[in-house]
Amino acid sequence: MSNNKNHQCDESCVCSALNELKEQQDLLKGCPTSCFSSLLVKIVKVDTIPFILFDEEGLFKAMVAGVCRSPFFRIEEIDLENCCATLMVLIGRTMDGYETEEICDMYALEKSETFLTVDLTCFCAVQCLDLDLMKRKVIIEPKC
Repeated sequence: MSNNKNHQCDESCVCSALNELKEQQDLLKGCPTSCFSSLLVKIVKVDTIPFILFDEEGLFKAMVAGVCRSPFFRIEEIDLENCCATLMVLIGRTMDGYETEEICDMYALEKSETFLTVDLTCFCAVQCLDLDLMKRKVIIEPKC
């Protein structure tokens, strides 16, 4: 019985964490009625708080356009009642501009056109990544 209770707590913790992340990310959009939000946008200069998700098997990765896999995400919408969320898949880039799914090789992140809806009860942890990853530009263009 206590096992089930802990499992439910984990489910709601990920949902709550992503809800809080969404609220903070919304502040980065620069709400015109909020002085704090407008100042934050000027300081941070990004509208995305990147993160990674963990399930029972480890780091969760999504397919991007059937070509590559990525563990990097941006929250778009959250449904607290059903504990699910719509995520944008972010593409990791090396310093040379090549796509990477490896955190240790990643230099920058960029938005993609790929979205997915996930059941947050399937995840056990979320970890935010550095906002600077969204600001960095690839230094060397990849050669064809």
